[in-house]
Amino acid sequence: MRIPRFYTILMMLATLSAATSCKKEYVRPDHYAVDLFQNEKNEQKKRVLSHEEAAEKSLIVIKSNETELLSTPVINKKAVYIYKINAGRLMKTDKDSINFPVRIISDQDLKISSTKSDSLFMYLIKPGSYKLLVDDFGVRYQILPSSPVR
Repeated sequence: MRIPRFYTILMMLATLSAATSCKKEYVRPDHYAVDLFQNEKNEQKKRVLSHEEAAEKSLIVIKSNETELLSTPVINKKAVYIYKINAGRLMKTDKDSINFPVRIISDQDLKISSTKSDSLFMYLIKPGSYKLLVDDFGVRYQILPSSPVR
């Protein structure tokens, strides 16, 4: 009599342990990550340069009201804007003249209105990123990051 009870108790323990031990959850490695510098994060907003600072850092400054948006490709979940300047006035340049139209690339939307009544100051530098887009669209300049938009 003792042997059947022993086997039933053993079988119940085996099924109970099998039911609990098979349930194994996979934990992704990013759950193990610990941010050691959580309190030291620099969450300051980007400071917009003044017109004088932007003019000093840029190669070319163009004032134009004939600017149109050509394309808005998305790279790494971030929109990039490609504009074409049909005509404009050179405020600062490293050359004597520039042949219009000029294609430029920007990280920020210039919010060009359809009325084209107000002109924009565009502070331009040589493109330092987006090499494939520069080649595909024939972009010659990039808007200076953190430059004033209007």
